[in-house]
Amino acid sequence: MTTDTPKLARGIGPVGLLFSAIGAIIGSGWLFAGLYAAEAAGPAAIFSWVLAAVLLAIIAMPFAELGAALRAPGGCTRYAHAAFGGFASFIAGWLSWLGYVVIPTVETIAILEYLGDPVPWLVEVQDGNRSLSVAGSFVAALLLLTMVVVNLLGVRWLSRSNGLLTSWKLVVPALTAAVLVAYGFEGDNFIDHGFAPNGVGGVLAGLASGGVLYSLLGYRVVVDLAGEARRPQRDIPIAIFGALGICAVLFIFVQVAFIGAVPSDQLAQGWGGIVSGGRSGPFAAFALTLGLGWLATVLYVDATISPYGCGLIFTGANSRLLLAMGRNGVLFRAVGRLSRNGVPWVAILLNFLVGLVLLLPLPAWNELSAIVAGITMITSGIGAIAFLRLRRTHPDLERPFRVPGGTIVGVAAFVCCTLATYWCGWPVLRTSVIGLAFGLVLFATLHIRRSDAGPASVLRPRAAAWIVVWILGIAVLTWLGDTRVGADFLPTPLGDVIAVAWALLICPFAIASGLDRPTADAVLDSIHAEVGETA
Repeated sequence: MTTDTPKLARGIGPVGLLFSAIGAIIGSGWLFAGLYAAEAAGPAAIFSWVLAAVLLAIIAMPFAELGAALRAPGGCTRYAHAAFGGFASFIAGWLSWLGYVVIPTVETIAILEYLGDPVPWLVEVQDGNRSLSVAGSFVAALLLLTMVVVNLLGVRWLSRSNGLLTSWKLVVPALTAAVLVAYGFEGDNFIDHGFAPNGVGGVLAGLASGGVLYSLLGYRVVVDLAGEARRPQRDIPIAIFGALGICAVLFIFVQVAFIGAVPSDQLAQGWGGIVSGGRSGPFAAFALTLGLGWLATVLYVDATISPYGCGLIFTGANSRLLLAMGRNGVLFRAVGRLSRNGVPWVAILLNFLVGLVLLLPLPAWNELSAIVAGITMITSGIGAIAFLRLRRTHPDLERPFRVPGGTIVGVAAFVCCTLATYWCGWPVLRTSVIGLAFGLVLFATLHIRRSDAGPASVLRPRAAAWIVVWILGIAVLTWLGDTRVGADFLPTPLGDVIAVAWALLICPFAIASGLDRPTADAVLDSIHAEVGETA
């Protein structure tokens, strides 16, 4: 479709796109995940980071190819639309939105909770639980508002401001880890209480509920911002794999430093009881214990900058999801309106209002991070199947970046997404299923009187039925295998083997259920026309 309305500005260069991914990855995760991962896995938390990096590298490959081939904003919701129609597009977009919309608020709350020790009026403690005070909630609302303002100014402002923030965010974790290794490193911490006190289960728990997976998920904003990249065919793969590689190495170094820096008296009850009462700022607490007041000050400053930069990027990325859903015809079309600066202002403001509501009491950081990770893995699984479907039906689609061994990589990515979702646990899957149910009710309300009248309104519910079956199957397996609040019926590795088998069983049926070639061509034509290209 070609109109005289404003178009998305292609203002992000290769460095800006890379820094957007790094900026989205380095948020509150590095400040908190080292603690929660060590509690779950002990020193073996290092393997949680390695496993997460490998899984996400495999999962990212289909997105790198699709992001370069379909250069429209919205990422996964666009891929699902081209492969399976509007209903699948809505499910992918709705779940992605649920996972993204909480991130700016979570990062803002993380800022204020980390600063709760030096600035006590920001938080209040009741029955041992920390939450924002009234004044802290007001400050949080102002921080969210500034994220909105920067995004409304346009993509160049976003890229420039994030570049400055990301430069700082790369330096501080590396500096912190180096100083802790130099001044307070205890090698005995790696063996005195067992290297892997909770075995493989602890490593997997660190990956999911420990916040490790959440901490590396920011690479996904690259495909959501693809429509604003100057040369997406070159820059998207570089940004995705560059950001994942840089941040994975950095976070592993930080985790090693954290394990070595835990004072021996805090390990009296083992790794499950470390840093009690110091959860608002574990690294800052270590610095103060070592007499490094200057490092504690730097960390408190970074506790504002790192989460703020992450929230800034996700404020923009999530608005592109709503934009894509509006243009796909599966949500209110008003969310697709652009300002003169070429930004989706209605979507940004809507997300801001939802973020204000989310300032009400939320679960703990590690619980929220697991929910976001689980939902993101589900949408990544949808993207992997869309990749496989388009590889089958559209081998002639121009692919500036082509994943070698595409079928094998796509199936491996889908299996990885299924496993990672299974590892997130029953509470996460329960939340995901409830969120999906609300979305389906909204979808039915919006489309009950609609008819298929063009590419944007090709709904094809049957083509997307596999998504619901797949999610419900993982939910059942997760309940059967959860050792905390589920049936504890499937021990490791039996549950993992069954999860892999479920993915392999669903995969061929999912690929076969996609749109026919002429219908998919019409959808792809509309996407190409939107970004000013020819099919």
